[in-house]
Amino acid sequence: MRSTFGGIETSLRGLRAQQLALDLTGHNISNANTPGYSRQIAGMTATDPYAVPTMNRNAIAGQIGTGVMVDQIRRMRDEFVDRRTQFESASLGYWDARQRNFDQLEVTMAEPADLETGASIGSQLNEFWDALQKLGNANRPDNAAVRSVVREKAINLCDTIRSTYNQLKTLQQDLNTEIGVRVGRVNSLAQQIAGLNGEIAKVVAMGDHPNDLLDHREVLVTELSKLTAISVQSDELNRYSINISGMMLVNGDASFALETVANANGMYKAVWAYNQQPVNFSDGEIKGLMEMRDVEVPYYMKALDEFTETLVTAFNDQHELGYGLDGLDGRRFFEAGSDASNITLDAAILDSVNGLNAIAASLSADPQAVGNGENALALANLIKNQPFAALGGASLSDFYGGLIAKLGVDAEKAKVTHANQKTLIGHLQNMQESVAGVSLDEEMANMIKFQNAYNAAARMMTAIDETLDKLINGTGIVGR
Repeated sequence: MRSTFGGIETSLRGLRAQQLALDLTGHNISNANTPGYSRQIAGMTATDPYAVPTMNRNAIAGQIGTGVMVDQIRRMRDEFVDRRTQFESASLGYWDARQRNFDQLEVTMAEPADLETGASIGSQLNEFWDALQKLGNANRPDNAAVRSVVREKAINLCDTIRSTYNQLKTLQQDLNTEIGVRVGRVNSLAQQIAGLNGEIAKVVAMGDHPNDLLDHREVLVTELSKLTAISVQSDELNRYSINISGMMLVNGDASFALETVANANGMYKAVWAYNQQPVNFSDGEIKGLMEMRDVEVPYYMKALDEFTETLVTAFNDQHELGYGLDGLDGRRFFEAGSDASNITLDAAILDSVNGLNAIAASLSADPQAVGNGENALALANLIKNQPFAALGGASLSDFYGGLIAKLGVDAEKAKVTHANQKTLIGHLQNMQESVAGVSLDEEMANMIKFQNAYNAAARMMTAIDETLDKLINGTGIVGR
């Protein structure tokens, strides 16, 4: 027979269920702006009815409900979108690294040139060419002022080439340092994920749902996926196994560290700590940084060296054919053997007393002849019109212009691809937000719903209490 007090228990279950639902609503509202938080809902189900069907059960009209219970607290999350976001995040990290550092390369090369300062190699080369043209076409090529401009423009060109090359070298070192930092971050994330795996497994083994721990782990995995492409698997206790190109980074509550090993040039490579095998980063920010350090920046450094060595060799060869105002020939214009890191003018040209006279503007044995600036024009011709096999058949000006054009194309490609990838990630995040995001309007509506349900359950308990009071205290007085 059903208990007289069964209605109180039914109402109590309703109070408990609605109270828990209200608590979850408060938790959702509190974390409305928490990154990576997934809203939680109380999964309610009716408790077992009275009575269980048997051959000798009491004859009643039918089964009577016994209330409600929260059988689970569900975490609203689309795991497919999570995996897709992690996959695309690796590509986003790769193009983000390239886009940022191509921007830095453009600043370093100062292209397009600053119109006010003329700080780029291209602008300095044009000014040097213009000064040589003026010297060659001057009525008086022995004019000290015109010669002084040639020397100053040449000094500026040398300074700019050296400065640009050294900035490229510094950028390469900065990229190397950043790679070391990112590898350290991978280790830190792997350790945290492994620790969370252990905590999650304990909770799952007890039959509960570690929703907040799962959210925290997902944030860490997403950050890790931006650094490098990863593959994620989960087991029956919801522990993640994560590998990089087939090599295990996290397995349950254990993580496997990476190390950075410097080569002879001080450049880092990442290896697995337990077997010293190189880590194969197939995508992600670390791969983008490594490509910029090992491929892109060295390409521009090498090109700048080729440009400088050709400039020095060609100018010296032509300059040695000319005569200075002192009637001497066979002198170099640039220091012999210079490259982009140390290019400078020959000591004779830099001499403060006789340096201007040492500029071989003439091809005539009589350098005092008025209007003789033929060698200056020949030197100017080397910049704009003379093709060089060492530069792929291009002139000095065209070679450098092509270098800057390539930089512009590469930078634009990185910028556009990064923007597209960022848009895709934003779309995936919006998809996840539609499932996991907290809507304050919805939570306020739920709060009113659960509050009223709680009030109704409490009122039901009051009604039963009044009924029992009448039954207990208002009846059964015969025989007293």
